[in-house]
Amino acid sequence: MNKCIFGIDIGGTQIKIGKFVNDELVLKLAIDTDTSNEGKNIIGDIGKVIRENLGDCELLGIGVGVPGPVHKGLVLGAQNIGWEIVDAKSLLEEEFPGTTIELMNDANAAVLGEYYCGSAKGYPNIVMLTLGTGVGGGIIINEKVYEGANGSSGELGHLQMEKGGRPCSCGLHGCLEQYVSATGVLKTAYIFREGKDTLLNKENLTCKEVFDFAKAGDKVAMDVVEDMTEKLAIGCADICNTLNPDLLLIGGGVSKAGDFMLDKVKEKFLDYSFYSIRNTEFKIASLGNDAGIYGDYFAVKRKINENNNL
Repeated sequence: MNKCIFGIDIGGTQIKIGKFVNDELVLKLAIDTDTSNEGKNIIGDIGKVIRENLGDCELLGIGVGVPGPVHKGLVLGAQNIGWEIVDAKSLLEEEFPGTTIELMNDANAAVLGEYYCGSAKGYPNIVMLTLGTGVGGGIIINEKVYEGANGSSGELGHLQMEKGGRPCSCGLHGCLEQYVSATGVLKTAYIFREGKDTLLNKENLTCKEVFDFAKAGDKVAMDVVEDMTEKLAIGCADICNTLNPDLLLIGGGVSKAGDFMLDKVKEKFLDYSFYSIRNTEFKIASLGNDAGIYGDYFAVKRKINENNNL
């Protein structure tokens, strides 16, 4: 009988699910995230999908990434899925007794996935920034995910960029994610386009279009991209001045702007970084939306291997 592990990446709108057999992703699917009733249906929905897709496999473990800090299986809050403090590990153990369960922050899962089989393979010290609707961060130090004292390390989207700046959903103001996330880029575009003749004046503008218009030479769009990459470079310099990683990895939907964005960040990074870390390597993440499910899988596999060596 084949043995399988499920990697689960819980997002605000979708839950991505991967089934792995012998390090191979054999099944990938997604379901909508039910955030009603404070997200109390999420664990049950995950359990149902796993049982429906087990087939003739023996279930060895389940790895779950959640959009919030996690400490010893306890989710300390994940507002965009309706969770306050949730003992998600215990709930999953009730659904699947005797199964190895690993929970981690979704950005930590993403950097772990990239470390094992993506752009970060072979780098022992990595910081990953995920630029999506918000900004997440994952840190690997000496080949191990660093989670901090209570699972809250890597909240890099909440580096302070501007005193009294844009209000953030975390309750602070001027956070990095308010300027370099897809949402943040659009906020800047709405401000910069006011009263100007620019392609940015179209209805239902997207972050991708901001970058596309900048590539096409639209001056206002170019100003938006310059502002975004300036703030991202400052954030990256703060991170690297503190942690001195081998690699700074950029992922998430905004990273699809590719080298057009990354080259600007690397150039500006030199203006803000300590002299001895200016050669820090930058890369775009390669696993895309699958990074989390790969990381969740490898977290479980590593835990099983540790248990077997006891």
